[in-house]
Amino acid sequence: MPKRISTGKGSPLREIIPEGSSRRELTELHVHLGGSVPIYRLWEMGIERGIRGVAGSYEDFINLLHRSTSNTGDLDRYLEVFDIVELIQAGPRAVAEAIMIAINGAYRTGGMRRLGPGGEGGDPDPIFAITQLEIRFNPMKRTGLLLSKHGVQGLFDVDRIIRAACEAATNSEIAYKNGISTGLIICFGRDLSWEVNETLADKVCHWKKSYPNKIIGVDIAGPESELPLDKQQNLERMAALYKRAGAGIGKTVHVGETPHVSIDTFIKTIKALEPNRVAHPVVAAKAYWENKDARGLELLAQEKIVCELCVHSNLLTGAIASIEEYGRFLRTLDEFEIAYTFSTDSPALQLTTLAGELEMLLSSGAATPEQIIGALENADKATFISSDPFSPNAEEQ
Repeated sequence: MPKRISTGKGSPLREIIPEGSSRRELTELHVHLGGSVPIYRLWEMGIERGIRGVAGSYEDFINLLHRSTSNTGDLDRYLEVFDIVELIQAGPRAVAEAIMIAINGAYRTGGMRRLGPGGEGGDPDPIFAITQLEIRFNPMKRTGLLLSKHGVQGLFDVDRIIRAACEAATNSEIAYKNGISTGLIICFGRDLSWEVNETLADKVCHWKKSYPNKIIGVDIAGPESELPLDKQQNLERMAALYKRAGAGIGKTVHVGETPHVSIDTFIKTIKALEPNRVAHPVVAAKAYWENKDARGLELLAQEKIVCELCVHSNLLTGAIASIEEYGRFLRTLDEFEIAYTFSTDSPALQLTTLAGELEMLLSSGAATPEQIIGALENADKATFISSDPFSPNAEEQ
């Protein structure tokens, strides 16, 4: 696991992003709403709403939700606590609050290198501010579907949840005087029924018309063990879902993070879904390392697909074995001229920040300053967010 990040003035990240630098405003592409609300705020939201299982010891709650080496090790274990997080965030009001907290946190603490035990900002000298943020979430998992994931009935109305998320993002942008732009990526669930996912695709198509600069993309997320898309029928149904969500929308996909997805399935998924970006495509590199099979890497390069990398998360789930192996991963992507970006994935539950991720890469020698700067530039280019969401012609783009 990575070393503790430095908080001193002489940090390697400060050397490549000096004070006053034009790179002080950054873009982050891969953040899940469920992992973006600080644990202490989730505690307060749960207590206020009377959620079962939240009102025990605060210390126990922190230990339960904090994703660390002691309670993860693979993707399935990593995702175990998200049921309770999504329940706390269920309903239009809770989703709106969570969206605003996530945006506030990214802007205020994304450039910090140290956080408090509950996710509070703890660095008085942030290196940068995140001014373009993509937040992804599954609205269906905020309807109260915790005990009925394979049904379509939830306690809260999904239309009101999607609208509340879009309005919250818009209101936050206004509050920051256009200092931060936010877009929402709607995730289909590998652990949800096809019926639920089809309903969600229709909702994306509908609400994209009302909020064209807020609903910016679709994704598929969740445990690859439940739906690896290794069967042609399932792959075709997933491709139909992406098309059902409508045209003019960015496409990304979680695929190849675990051994449940083979290199053949990875390739078929990329070809079927035709994404602009892919999250955690570790299987493509491992196939090359272990079997000299470069097909996955060659496909990513050929289609100019941008890879969304989340360093701390990949180490926690065991997708990448060590920070040294992460360096090898980056060098492999560079070898095939594949563009990549760095993000935090679930910053609040991992007690990490984008600055902390970048500094960890630099201080360990896993990434060079040139690789970091290149990745930051890639994020600016690859974002699905409109460059100026408040421009008169933005809705026509």
